[in-house]
Amino acid sequence: MSFIERGKGPWPVNNQLHTVQRWIALRLGGGYEDREIQSVVRVLLDAVSSLDRGQRIVNDWKPNESALDTLARWCDRFKNGEPLQYILGESHFLGLTLTIDARALIPRPETEELVRALLDHQSGKEPRHVLDIGTGSGCMALGWKSQRPQDHVTGADVSSKALELARENAVRLGYGDVYWLECDVRDQDPFTGHSVPNGGWNVIMSNPPYIPVSEKETMENRVVSHEPADALFVADNDPLCFYSAIALGCMSGQWLHAAGWLGFECHRDHADGVASLLSAQSGWRTIQIVTDLQGAPRMVVAQKD
Repeated sequence: MSFIERGKGPWPVNNQLHTVQRWIALRLGGGYEDREIQSVVRVLLDAVSSLDRGQRIVNDWKPNESALDTLARWCDRFKNGEPLQYILGESHFLGLTLTIDARALIPRPETEELVRALLDHQSGKEPRHVLDIGTGSGCMALGWKSQRPQDHVTGADVSSKALELARENAVRLGYGDVYWLECDVRDQDPFTGHSVPNGGWNVIMSNPPYIPVSEKETMENRVVSHEPADALFVADNDPLCFYSAIALGCMSGQWLHAAGWLGFECHRDHADGVASLLSAQSGWRTIQIVTDLQGAPRMVVAQKD
């Protein structure tokens, strides 16, 4: 089966799988390591075929012209710098498949590690009250709910667009009882008018904006040009502003229940600063810096007295 040229760019001479794989790699363009290109090829083929690599081979899967058109558009968007997750419209988190688009950050592995670290401190089946600050797509709130469905989970964000996406994910995944609220935790009394558990939440987790604006020039264009800046960057002169507000709320504002757990994702260069910020407060039983899978200090977990 051969294809006439249509649209832009080269087209495969046939739809045999090995030919199409080489064509995708060519269409993606240069500038990437071979391992990265092969990974993108696999993900694109998984998505367009709804089959994994083994299933494609066993079923002798070949793309039709519609699938080739889709692959061509995806390749061109990737070549132009758009993140793969936005192209495919989905991202995976704690076993969940989330709808994802430019309304919210793409969930990162480090964020999943933070949720797991906090889950490790929860035992028993007694329902907990859990707050996710800066929920974005809802990944942490919904990931937590998937692991502990008995808990009462709230996701908060300053962005109405992000909350819209989080609600869509909650409905699609069957977690309609997760509560969503729009607020800025840097405001005085940000939860006024909202339902706050008696005594505070048992767990508060947050992946707030933490990248100093000055680092923007050193970051990948794929991130800077497509993901929401308000969810990424903070002022150079106050990079811990969100951590300070949340820490203050946990103590002075009584957001966090006695013996409750607080978990932050943070910049690898600021983990010590976040831990020191908490250490300067009285009322913490334990404060621990947690490293990610690469050994970088990316999380701070603390328990209140």
